[in-house]
Amino acid sequence: MRAMVLNRTDDVSNNRLELRERAIPKPEARQVLVKIHVCGVCRTDLHVVESELPGLTLPLIPGHQAVGTVA
Repeated sequence: MRAMVLNRTDDVSNNRLELRERAIPKPEARQVLVKIHVCGVCRTDLHVVESELPGLTLPLIPGHQAVGTVA
C-alpha cells in the first residue's frame, strides 16, 4: 500500500510527509481491514506533525478522518 509517512516532527511549514510503500496490515481477531479511499487533514494532524501531542512514536501515518470500504 502507499502511505504518507511522518518521519520527524517540526514546524508544519518545514515538515514534509514522505510517500512510502508499506506492507498491507493483517487484521487480528475482531478487527477488519479497511481500504482507504480518501483521508482528510485536520488541526489534530497538524498538532501531531508539530509534536504538540504527547506519546508519539515515529514513523507514523497521520490522519483519522478517512473514508473507505471494508476489504
